[in-house]
Amino acid sequence: MNGLVDYKLLGYDSVEEYLEDFRRTLLKTAHGYDFFVDWKKVEENAKRYLIELGLLNSLTLAKNNVERKRLLKRILQDHPKILNVIPTLLAIREQSIEVAEITKQVIIKRYDFRARSLSEEQLDDMVSFCEKTGLIDLFGKIKDVYTYVFGVEVGLDTNARKNRAGEIFNKLMEHLIDRVVEKFRKENIPLTYKREVELGKIGISYPGQKTVDFLILHENKPLAACEVNIYHGTGSKPNEIVRSYIRLHTLLKNNGIPFFWFTDGPGWIKMWNQFREGVNNIDYIMNYTISERRLEKILLNIIKSKTIL
Repeated sequence: MNGLVDYKLLGYDSVEEYLEDFRRTLLKTAHGYDFFVDWKKVEENAKRYLIELGLLNSLTLAKNNVERKRLLKRILQDHPKILNVIPTLLAIREQSIEVAEITKQVIIKRYDFRARSLSEEQLDDMVSFCEKTGLIDLFGKIKDVYTYVFGVEVGLDTNARKNRAGEIFNKLMEHLIDRVVEKFRKENIPLTYKREVELGKIGISYPGQKTVDFLILHENKPLAACEVNIYHGTGSKPNEIVRSYIRLHTLLKNNGIPFFWFTDGPGWIKMWNQFREGVNNIDYIMNYTISERRLEKILLNIIKSKTIL
């Protein structure tokens, strides 16, 4: 039941006109001012071990590395929770890591940073880890451990930017859906929408627990299911992503529910072949600009086609 994108209902005379306009109107970015750093999250993470960071700060006052190692061993012995902080000092989130020691042969050593009492041997091993990874030297070069960790958290937060870009575009689309739905309601057309709806809850079986980003309802019955994403760079496994949406579109269509794929971003320019595959198989693919112009009319057309009005 796959078919070509419904370019006529989207407002075009041909699929090529649709493709040209889709490409031309792709958002160059959806990055808001809150995209760059989540300062609240950074501050919360940095303050999570404020007492432990204060204890580690004493290492910055030691005269040399010999004194720092001796002091660190004592701190680890008296305050086992210090272990939790060590990965953050190295800008990693894992609480257990493996390291390859290469001599005449490769020895894999595992270090566990979960808070617990350590034996004498384990204490020496952990101090040795801090020395070999450069942390002992670090304490001789910085004046305040909290300030250092705050900077580390800012760096770690940049890893979340990809997800944050998707969240921002998701909010942008929700504002648009909300606006359109509100307009229908003012015209006494009972439209609503829900976020994050499992297909199983509307009686559709899908491998695993598939959740759609938005479900638009008319008189509390599913009218359209929506997925939202944006690509600033090339996406991970774009072929699989497109084909998964084609499968989802087919499943929903077989159950009488249209599928809307809201997608945007300059990354599609480099993934144009994959996008064309979606266009050849999914009825409604809209970027933000096209959605803003046509979403209301498409929903009205679907309502009329179901002879609900």
